[in-house]
Amino acid sequence: MKTPRRSRASAFVAINGEALREARKQRGLSVEQLATRVGVTKAYISKLELGYSPRCSVTVHASLVQSLRPARSDAFRNDKAVA
Repeated sequence: MKTPRRSRASAFVAINGEALREARKQRGLSVEQLATRVGVTKAYISKLELGYSPRCSVTVHASLVQSLRPARSDAFRNDKAVA
């Protein structure tokens, strides 16, 4: 008997790169500083901001929100979830 796979619908969050970049700049952080705070590479933050990686894990999104402290916790989301 096979074990059913869990849905990945909530495993990723669609990111609005422009909003992410704006929030980072408003906080006066460089890409490198934000990457260090979130625990990812500078390249990954750049890819999110430029739209080359249009989604990130829920964990990374939570770290972005914690690091940048936007007015709304869904500030960088493009939609509710991406499969």
